[in-house]
Amino acid sequence: MKFLRSKRGMAALALLILILFLFRPGVYKLRQRIAWSIGSAIGRRVALDNVRIHLLPRPGFDLEGLVIYDDPAFSAEPMVRAQDVSAAIRFRSLLRWRLEIATLSANEPSINLVRNDQGRWNLASLIERSSQIPVAPTGKPASERRPAFPYLEATNARINFKIGQAKKSWALTDADVALWQDSENSWGARMKAQPVRTDFNLTDTGTIQVNASWQRAASLSDTPVQVAVQWQKGQLGQLTKLFSGRDRGWRGGVQLQASLSGTPRSLTLHSALSVDEFRRYDILSSGVRLATTCSAHYSTDDSTLGDVLCDAPVQEGTLRLQGRVGPLRQNPNYDLSFSAEKVPLASLLLLLRQTKKNLPADLVATGRLDANVRAESTDGAMQFTGDGTAAAVRLSSNRGKDEIVFGNVPLAVVAGRTKLPQRVMVKPQTPSATTEENPIEAHLRVGPFPLGMGAPAPAMASGWISASGYRLTLRGDTQVQNLYRLENTLGVAGFHPVAEGSAHLDVSVAGIWQGFAAPHPIGTVQLRNLRTGVRGLNPPIDITSAMMKLDADTVTLDKIAARTGDTHWSGSVKAPRHCAPEGCVFLFDLAADQLSSAGLVEWFTPSPTKRPWYRILAFAGPEGKSPLLAMRARGRVRVNRLTIKKVIASDITAQVDLDRGKISLTGLRAQVFQGTHQGNWVIDASTLPPHYQCVGNLQTVSMAQVSAAMNDPWATGSADGKFTLTTTGDTFADVVAHADGDLQFTMRNGTLTHVELPDAAKPFPVHLFGGDLKVKSGDWKLNAGRLQSHDGIYQVSGAAAPGSGLNLLMTRGDEQAWNVTGTLQKPKFVRAVRTEARAKP
Repeated sequence: MKFLRSKRGMAALALLILILFLFRPGVYKLRQRIAWSIGSAIGRRVALDNVRIHLLPRPGFDLEGLVIYDDPAFSAEPMVRAQDVSAAIRFRSLLRWRLEIATLSANEPSINLVRNDQGRWNLASLIERSSQIPVAPTGKPASERRPAFPYLEATNARINFKIGQAKKSWALTDADVALWQDSENSWGARMKAQPVRTDFNLTDTGTIQVNASWQRAASLSDTPVQVAVQWQKGQLGQLTKLFSGRDRGWRGGVQLQASLSGTPRSLTLHSALSVDEFRRYDILSSGVRLATTCSAHYSTDDSTLGDVLCDAPVQEGTLRLQGRVGPLRQNPNYDLSFSAEKVPLASLLLLLRQTKKNLPADLVATGRLDANVRAESTDGAMQFTGDGTAAAVRLSSNRGKDEIVFGNVPLAVVAGRTKLPQRVMVKPQTPSATTEENPIEAHLRVGPFPLGMGAPAPAMASGWISASGYRLTLRGDTQVQNLYRLENTLGVAGFHPVAEGSAHLDVSVAGIWQGFAAPHPIGTVQLRNLRTGVRGLNPPIDITSAMMKLDADTVTLDKIAARTGDTHWSGSVKAPRHCAPEGCVFLFDLAADQLSSAGLVEWFTPSPTKRPWYRILAFAGPEGKSPLLAMRARGRVRVNRLTIKKVIASDITAQVDLDRGKISLTGLRAQVFQGTHQGNWVIDASTLPPHYQCVGNLQTVSMAQVSAAMNDPWATGSADGKFTLTTTGDTFADVVAHADGDLQFTMRNGTLTHVELPDAAKPFPVHLFGGDLKVKSGDWKLNAGRLQSHDGIYQVSGAAAPGSGLNLLMTRGDEQAWNVTGTLQKPKFVRAVRTEARAKP
């Protein structure tokens, strides 16, 4: 700048302007000279589409269509392509009639970084070749006559990656890159960019900053390098999708700091990795902080990462990984050892809270973990060994009231398949694959160890954990309350009716890690002397014995021997495990020895008496609607004996469909009044008052039995009937008052004991009596009734109502007629005159 302010400088500048305007070089030659100048400095062939000269603010050129070609050994595509580039020239070089580029600035260039089949990168090749070119440093002194290495910079660049001829989906965008030569034998570079994937829209992957320096050497492998890398503000879910193509469901802020020093032949690596607020995506909590520091040594001679050492302190304990990996290739060999020394289980529980839902909020863990695991792989043959102990394991919750003592839990590593096939993608395990006693893959075996469950002898617990899933098994006797306590402590969700009793278990809890699938209990539970309750059902349910079978999709309660009140039940119930509450349909096949209307009223009518403990615990809050009104079920019911007041029915069978308070009884068969019933009934209790709809047939019903049920021996003989009835009401009187329907009946070979007509036998004999009896809002009407007796045939018609009694007319074949009034128990017969008989319908 002092030179430009001097008289000589002003004269030189004026002379330069005159030369540029009067003796402008040809465009083609100028393009060639600029391309040659850039190419000679970086050691690559360069091409330009167009060149424009500018003088301010600094003499230089605007280059269009800059292309820096790659070494053909790496790629046929250009290494750099930029449409707009500004090249500032060294002013002093013009005074010596030479053209040197001082700064080369590209806006939005596209840069391709390529690794060939031999594992070499084109950038490393460029650096190696540039170091062999005798150029001066970027900031060379004025006396230096050698061409200087230009200051190369790019803004808003896009950096693509290619492995061989395949372009990868990873890229760096909004990259600011700079490259220069610091001194005679050293270079420097820096970069700031955001990593992305071309096949996904990732916006929160953080920022990568790289500062590097290297020195001239005889070969690239002996080049001293210093690299510092920072990756900041990356979101863990976005980073897992960046590298694996799928969001793995983890959240947290990722920070990485790493440094590399030495030569590629002997490179020392140090790193510090941390994840703040680590948690699962669907667990809303403050998360935990995970951090580790690592060091290693890398050599390009054998492509091996050796002296690997990673430490993660956990309170007074330590997690450590050490060993070696390499040569680094598709399936690298490795020899790694992992150790856990005096790791508190309380710290592991903090981590577990961020990965497992449904854990009790006040769950406390005590104990410590000590373990050693070694993993080796040579040419695809893997070997896993190791063991350990979780000592003095104890879990407690509910302010210490619920405590489970595991004691010392042995751990051992079991090797699985020893050979990995080449280029085979291992598919994720399905839930069924986790039901195996021992998986085919390498896994960590847990136990076996005794676990006290409230029975005289402890149960035995064992299990395994692998990379794809897990399985924990419990066998032995237990108290149901202790089983619920264990499930709640382990966060196993499920339906837990309040109950007391004992059970013999052979149950496993299995699941897979992928997708955070819920664990699936599978196995069998033999229930014994179990007492439980259901809201909406007053008496307890006492299960003497039953076999519960758990599989991946259903829960089956088989071989049931149970009692509710005075009723003994047997049969089976099956329920789905994976459905919305409103979509679950229970399947059942149940048999009862006896039922009664009094018992049913006692079961379902709220009782003001003091309830037993299991009812109080189960429903401490407002009861609301009974769950029976929300249930959906379908199946068969058999009842040996049903008593409704004085009506006794036996051998009852029906297909039952319960749909949110609506009960459909299809194919309802029963023995009643020494006859048979067959029909379909619908009871809709989803609205109040309940609605009833009945369609059916009665055959060979004993009228003496019907009369006995009515407490009045008004008829004998047998009868058939076909009926339809709809009604509603909360009480029997309401049901009768709202009844609408039709009864087509036929009575044979009996008597009507209350019918007393002159000259007729007593009791009044009935050979055949049939008719169509209709009811409307509780009022009965008989049309075209025909009664055949010993003294003739009678036409019977009329009506009956609860308030006004009977209003019938009996007309004999000889045109004698009688008006019948009163009640069914005490009818009154008055001879009707002929005109009255004709007039009365």
